[in-house]
Amino acid sequence: MDREKLQTSFFIGLLALILVLSLFIFLPYLTILVFAAVLAITFEPLYNALRATIFKNRSLASLATILIVVAAVLTPLTLFGVMVFKEAGGLYASVTANDGGLAFVTRLTETLDQKLKLINHGFTFDVSELLKQMLSWVVGNAGAIFSGIAQSVLGLFLTMLAFYYLLKDGPHLRDALIRLSPLDDAYDALIIGKLKNAVHSVVLGTLTVAIIQGLLVSIGFYLFGVPNGALWGAVAAVAALIPFIGTTLVLLPAIFYLFIAGSTASGIGLLIWGAVAVGLIDNFLTPKLIERGTRIHPLLILFSVLGGFSFFGPAGFLIGPLTISLLFALFEIYRKIFSAEKA
Repeated sequence: MDREKLQTSFFIGLLALILVLSLFIFLPYLTILVFAAVLAITFEPLYNALRATIFKNRSLASLATILIVVAAVLTPLTLFGVMVFKEAGGLYASVTANDGGLAFVTRLTETLDQKLKLINHGFTFDVSELLKQMLSWVVGNAGAIFSGIAQSVLGLFLTMLAFYYLLKDGPHLRDALIRLSPLDDAYDALIIGKLKNAVHSVVLGTLTVAIIQGLLVSIGFYLFGVPNGALWGAVAAVAALIPFIGTTLVLLPAIFYLFIAGSTASGIGLLIWGAVAVGLIDNFLTPKLIERGTRIHPLLILFSVLGGFSFFGPAGFLIGPLTISLLFALFEIYRKIFSAEKA
């Protein structure tokens, strides 16, 4: 009996050691694996449609799916990220050199200061300095957020390779994980289902809508003459995650800037653009994109995205919400186990 206990303890210790070593081996590629898994879940319907209509072979269908995703999704987002990075660098140089490159912010804050003096009979506060501090934070983090996603050709290649095999062999990998898991198969299926629903609701829903709104804000800024449109569009994409406020946090100061700069027609144009092209996205696109998924409270998504950024870097905008979704799945399993034990 003692020998059996010793063997069991040795095996558990050896298994724990190998699991820890394996974790450290795969940890540098966590971002790649997460992106590949999210892409595979997101574009699985496209893969299935291609298999059903054009490519019967799984390899060809997987390759065709990857080519479509790279051409239609990843390339535009990468180019937008490069634009944001360039504008962030230029704007940061203007902030540090104080050479007038902050005309948008300076003109806006000067007017706000004047209005505050009139309202408060001479009282003023340094709105300009406050906005510069906020802008410095945005500039300091924009590069890490948007340039880290596809800065390495090797990383992009590995992501596409993992994406390919997850599309091609996804069902087999899922079955293997279920067999290896010590949980009941029903609980494993519940966890996998919750994570897939989270991808559909968070990635296809909230995050996709936020990115589209950020791109539309950028287009509107370029059309109506607001400088650094790509950078402010990126800020608007993050602001779109804030409940009730959303892109208004970026659009209203820009509209106000155009009016006080004397560009009344452009201000009216941007106001209409924001109300129609940006505002109506939530009413028409969001329900279509998240109808297949489980809704997660917007406040939880916002904090999970921000916390993911600070902890995981660029991949945090996916890892954060998915971690919260996994936590909810485990809570549900715990509730079912606890209920079964009480019964």
